[in-house]
Amino acid sequence: MRLSEDKVRRIAERLHDELEQRGLLKYQDPRGAKAGVGRAARVKAIYDYIVADLRKEEELDAEVEKILATYSREFKGTEYDIMFRKHKDELARKKGLII
Repeated sequence: MRLSEDKVRRIAERLHDELEQRGLLKYQDPRGAKAGVGRAARVKAIYDYIVADLRKEEELDAEVEKILATYSREFKGTEYDIMFRKHKDELARKKGLII
């Protein structure tokens, strides 16, 4: 994964807190629940979503690398980057992914 688990966790926490501060996130903690338990569950859900999305992108990258490996010649430098982006965009569009 391109981001560490700790970094993804911090992003999820910050996203949750920003949405809450702006009034875009509305929730009620269950009765009798300890303070912060509901927040932790919501942050975990955001974290899981981000991780799943990053894994989809990793799978897409691996698929693109397989495609580029089938070419008869090897790409170098900027040419590789251009071909990688081209194939990645095309595959993402075919699979309905937003990258």
